Amino acid sequence: MTKFDDINRATLAELSIAAAELWEQLEELPSGEEQAQDLEKLLQIQDATAEKIDAIAYVADQLKIDLQTWQTRLEKVVELHYSVINKRKRQLEGLKAYLLRLNELGLLENKVMGVERRIDFQNSPPSVELLVEPEELPQEYQSIKVTPKSKEILEAYNRGEDVEAIAKVNQSKHVRFKTIGRK
Repeated sequence: MTKFDDINRATLAELSIAAAELWEQLEELPSGEEQAQDLEKLLQIQDATAEKIDAIAYVADQLKIDLQTWQTRLEKVVELHYSVINKRKRQLEGLKAYLLRLNELGLLENKVMGVERRIDFQNSPPSVELLVEPEELPQEYQSIKVTPKSKEILEAYNRGEDVEAIAKVNQSKHVRFKTIGRK
């Protein structure tokens, strides 16, 4: 049987194994003092297991709080950087618009030389602005994108329909930490 120097230092796995071993022993022992001792050990293990579960859930709560704190900090830093980036983009676009206007007015040639740098005014690649809805375009100018309807596949699977030929439905487990309400 699993032995502990200190039951409070045992892992959750060790406690679970010890509890299973004790249950097995209890079923094999005739009632008496030995069974009472094993029952007492089992109760101690159950208490230690409950405390271990609480400790694990507490650590998970602290990790979630820490994670949320860092996530909030990241969002604030990203927000700050985005505001600076957007300001710089607007400034650059304003500078380009000013230079394009000077070029359009004929005040600047298509190539303007500085001492170390040069500014070129070039035609951008052509772009398309649709005058009709995409569905109204001739087929040669349309592209059709096919996307799976995963929700409908899951609904069919849940109704018992066979979807093996078209999809593999996966279901994994996850961990949730919940607080037990005291009465």
